[in-house]
Amino acid sequence: MSTTPPPQQTKPPENRIISYHKIRLAVGIIGMLLPFCLWILNAIINESGILHNPLWITFSDGYDAGDNLKDSISHFYYSTVGELFTGALCAVSLFLFCYRGYDRPAYGKYHKIPGDNFMCNFAGAMALLVVIFPTSADPCMKDNFRAFVATDATGYIHYGAAVLFFVALSIISFVNFRRTKEPENFGKNKSHHIFKKCAIVMFSCMLILLVLFISDVTWSDDYNLTYWLETVMLVAFGISWTVKGQIDQQLFHVNYFGNGVVEEE
Repeated sequence: MSTTPPPQQTKPPENRIISYHKIRLAVGIIGMLLPFCLWILNAIINESGILHNPLWITFSDGYDAGDNLKDSISHFYYSTVGELFTGALCAVSLFLFCYRGYDRPAYGKYHKIPGDNFMCNFAGAMALLVVIFPTSADPCMKDNFRAFVATDATGYIHYGAAVLFFVALSIISFVNFRRTKEPENFGKNKSHHIFKKCAIVMFSCMLILLVLFISDVTWSDDYNLTYWLETVMLVAFGISWTVKGQIDQQLFHVNYFGNGVVEEE
């Protein structure tokens, strides 16, 4: 009596594709939530007075909390939620390094812009530089939770890396996410308008920040304009990546987002 072995169950190839989509969703969600989580958690820690309890931490002179909302997102590095700031950026950087995406198309509009892999790796490297080289801070900050205070030179590296990080994210949203299997259909899908608007928002906020930096206005600190402009950029970045992840996950069984790569016959 012969028995036939049960058919071997193989893992569907779509699992790898879905994992890329989940990475997009994770990157987008972290980007959107980060500025609000930093503000809220810093306020909770400061207002609860938990750092005055020796059960948790001991200061030689006591901890004097500053403003709950900082001038910029980067200044949260020196606050009670500095680990959340660095951890979130490291997570985004790791996801960007792991995400390969699609190759550069052979022809079509903006075909000279590098593919997803290069752009994401570049953005991930800039995110790491933002973490490694924190923004410059006033040595007299009363709520400096870190032993390390960045110099002006370190701050310039931080600013440069942050600018390149957002520039890369804007290009990814404006170009890479709007590519299709047929290069002539670049930017013609319904979702492409969302990516374009997100990129325009990020570019516009960077332009306003540049004007504020060059004009050296002081009143912007009174309204935390840098923080709010950075928040708008992160929300736009998060929306772009979240929408891209959801759309691709719904259509992963269709070779619809081939990004202009010519398939072999």
